[in-house]
Amino acid sequence: MLVYIFIFLILLLLSTFEILFKNKKIVFINGSVLAALAGFRYRSGYDFNNYSNFYDELNDIGDVFNGSIDAESGYLFLNYLFIKLGLNFYTFVLFFSIVSIGLLVFFVYKNTSYPSLILLYYYARFFFARDMGQIRASFVSILLLYSLKYIKKKEPIKFLLVVLFASTFHITALIFILAYLFKNYFPQLDKKNVLLLLGATVVIGVIVQIPNLYLWAVPYRYIGYFTNPTFTGGKWLLNPVLLMQMLIFLGAYLFSDIQEDKQFAFYHKIYFLASLILISFGDLATVGGRLSSPFATYEMFVAPYFILSFTRNKLLNVFLFLGFTVVIFFIIFIFSGDYVFFTPYDTLLFE
Repeated sequence: MLVYIFIFLILLLLSTFEILFKNKKIVFINGSVLAALAGFRYRSGYDFNNYSNFYDELNDIGDVFNGSIDAESGYLFLNYLFIKLGLNFYTFVLFFSIVSIGLLVFFVYKNTSYPSLILLYYYARFFFARDMGQIRASFVSILLLYSLKYIKKKEPIKFLLVVLFASTFHITALIFILAYLFKNYFPQLDKKNVLLLLGATVVIGVIVQIPNLYLWAVPYRYIGYFTNPTFTGGKWLLNPVLLMQMLIFLGAYLFSDIQEDKQFAFYHKIYFLASLILISFGDLATVGGRLSSPFATYEMFVAPYFILSFTRNKLLNVFLFLGFTVVIFFIIFIFSGDYVFFTPYDTLLFE
């Protein structure tokens, strides 16, 4: 576990240097550290063995498309290319990590003033569950960042092409179509609309907890997520993740000028969908969590904006943000017990 704390401290230090020297290019160092951490791991993290098994089970091109392997065709086809090149699974993991983190770093570098702070928060909040675990979901959430410009420009065809491509790596990408509709066809988020949406999703959340009403429409592959107690024991409105997301959303909404910043108001509006989806799916924690994941990604923009504008003293705000990120890191990774899935950290570098 110490290696992860050490990496966190490195990222925190580099983020501080970025602010002091006003050098955004420091984020490329941070990104390289994260890509190496995820890319050179050996059987560490969620789903590593499952992904390794997918790789081993691919015998020919037919396995990519015939549904015999429980993964999307785009992801499997990329696996197949690596197999045909004679490369092993660990090379694939390294490549996938570099691409995912690289796309993230490039986006925050181009679109934010302090990208290292964004990446620090990403590490504390998302990195372990995604880039050290559910790597397909991570790649999809990052790739969808590049669809935002098509939402803003109201170019639905280009937007859908990005979403459809992303869905070949993880089907949950399709839920992001809601972002286009919500941004372009739903009114501004005034207090009345926020309360209306919260109330409506609570009603939906009650109905969803009666699966007999809709199970007939659920594809057989996903039935277990709606009926198996392992996936249906969520705390719904008392879900700690939901409570945290609502705290950040409402904090930014009520105590910052985020609604007056065109770019971050956009991120803020998309982020709200993460909470609405969690509420809508009631106690179906796994389904709600996975479908809300692409929208939850925008927390890495909303939380920093909120904290960094908390007072008129910019230096104090930076310290508050760094402290808040430390708290998030310890809650999400250590106090939750998730660290057990990532320890010990074994790496191929010293094999």
